[in-house]
Amino acid sequence: MAEEKKSRIEADIESLEQGIFTGEEGGDERSSPRKDFIASIFVALLGVFAMILAVQLGKPESLYTAPGLLPFVTGASLILMALGLFVKTKRRYGWEEMLKSEGTQAIKNYFADIEQRRTLLLMLVIGIYVVVLGQMDMDLRFKTSFYTFRFSGFELISIPVIFFILRFFWRSTLLNCFLVATGIVVFLAVVFRDGFQILLPGSG
Repeated sequence: MAEEKKSRIEADIESLEQGIFTGEEGGDERSSPRKDFIASIFVALLGVFAMILAVQLGKPESLYTAPGLLPFVTGASLILMALGLFVKTKRRYGWEEMLKSEGTQAIKNYFADIEQRRTLLLMLVIGIYVVVLGQMDMDLRFKTSFYTFRFSGFELISIPVIFFILRFFWRSTLLNCFLVATGIVVFLAVVFRDGFQILLPGSG
């Protein structure tokens, strides 16, 4: 009789008792020290890249209203998380396990997994999004008696990108993806632009 597949909670409890994390799907495969090491490097480089782009967005009179403030803080957070993962992995396994190579077979196994390919696609989309957003310089305004409505490069680029991500990963209807993407972007724009008085990337 085939062994009954354990639920995610049961697998997580068992793995924690053994000092092993089996992952979100509760499978047998777990992250290796080398994978964690590579991931920490990649995330740190992504954080540095985001911070460099953030600095290039311009310097208004006040630091707190700089359009690059939020991306800069996000990039710094990525670097801190990468550093934490690196230190944790080194303390637990040491350099030898972190640098142990599985050869080209590890690369083949990585790309053979559809979830890994989807993750790479997501990172590629986000990378392109950051680059394109940094080149935008648009800020349209429509004044009324009670509020000034604005539509900048942030909304122009962010809405379709988030719509694509939701459609690809969430696989809901086109209308639902569009409404959620628009709602998220408009909410963030209002909070940071009107609430915190922070210029958003792509708004000039």
